[in-house]
Amino acid sequence: MRGRIGWSGGLMGFAFGGFFDGILLHQLLQWHHLLSGWYPGQTLVLERWHMAWDGVFHAIHYLVLALGLALLWPLPSAATGRRFAAAFAIGFGAWHVLDAVVNHWALGLHRIREGVDQPLLYDLAFFALGLAAIGLGLLWRERAPRLPPGSLALLALSAGLGAALPARGPSFVALALPGPEAALRLAATAQLAGADAAGDVWVFATPDPAGFRRTALALGAHPAPLPALPGLCLTRL
Repeated sequence: MRGRIGWSGGLMGFAFGGFFDGILLHQLLQWHHLLSGWYPGQTLVLERWHMAWDGVFHAIHYLVLALGLALLWPLPSAATGRRFAAAFAIGFGAWHVLDAVVNHWALGLHRIREGVDQPLLYDLAFFALGLAAIGLGLLWRERAPRLPPGSLALLALSAGLGAALPARGPSFVALALPGPEAALRLAATAQLAGADAAGDVWVFATPDPAGFRRTALALGAHPAPLPALPGLCLTRL
């Protein structure tokens, strides 16, 4: 029983470490993707590919979490709660340590925050978070108050609510332009995201929709029907 509870807490903590990374850093802050270190860039096709691999990343952690939950059945007595909480913290910390050593430094899949002058500082901060969680788990094995495994459901619910927040990123705008010269001029102020096959409708990604709108109108742009670009949530000008 004690070994099963330890494995359950460790696996669930490991999975929650991955969810913490994926929800906060991949989706909300968008500091990196799973494979953005191997395949850098910001084209729409590449972003869709990165999102797909981030989905694989989350799916694997769901399986790890499911295995941890399966090991809790039937529910243990409250006397095992301390061991579970300790193992959970150790598993959570183990994820961050392994992520830093294997994914960030050994394989170079990504960094904690890409596009900054000192990415190592962010890597080390999350590596330290992992070590702190492991240390806390080891301490809890001897001194922490008993914690029934079911009490972590509230933590899971609170963490999951973060996924409902709107993701950060540029606004996509579809325009009809008087000619390719106008598209080139607008591409200097915003990222050209795509166009329809006939070249009548152009799509731009911009972090400043209001400023981009003024520039586009001055060049003779007009609102246009959104082209069929799969996988995008586009907005009109």
